[in-house]
Amino acid sequence: MLKKNHSFKVIAASMALSVSCIAYSGDAYIAASLGYMDYKETAEVIGFPPIKFDSSINSLNVRLGKNYTEYFSAEMRLGLGLGDDPVKVDGEEFGANLEMREMYGVYARGGMQLEERFYPYVIVGYSQAKLEASSLGIAIDGDFGGVSYGLGIDVDINNDVKGNIEYMSYFDTVGVEVAGFTLGLSKSF
Repeated sequence: MLKKNHSFKVIAASMALSVSCIAYSGDAYIAASLGYMDYKETAEVIGFPPIKFDSSINSLNVRLGKNYTEYFSAEMRLGLGLGDDPVKVDGEEFGANLEMREMYGVYARGGMQLEERFYPYVIVGYSQAKLEASSLGIAIDGDFGGVSYGLGIDVDINNDVKGNIEYMSYFDTVGVEVAGFTLGLSKSF
């Protein structure tokens, strides 16, 4: 079994190898983005009203992709959390923090060029994330994943550089939902 830091190294090495393979195939791109996501969870205990947990998750993400046609591309993503944020229970902070340790996924994008500068798209794929909650020096982590889908738009800045904004529902499984926006830049090569 891989240790925590070894699994990240394996993922990073796999992405680096994929970059070299994609680079030689043409129509490839690499992107960096900042993610602003919301974490929501509802816990139900028999005989009591549901308890709602929520928090913010900020991340730094890298995307590697290839345009197969004018309308279709596929990509891989790797994200790392940027610090931890307080967890609220039914809207009130209660002394716990939540952090995204890592997130990765594979996706297919379909879109169409509008005018000369705008490329709106839909995206679907699979995301997997490791989240860690901590309180009073005790940390509990868990792996969550599921089907992801969203909408975005690429805006041409120049021939090889594009700006990007995207909204994505990363997963909604076992009562845990993570969704939010990313803002980024991509470079074609």
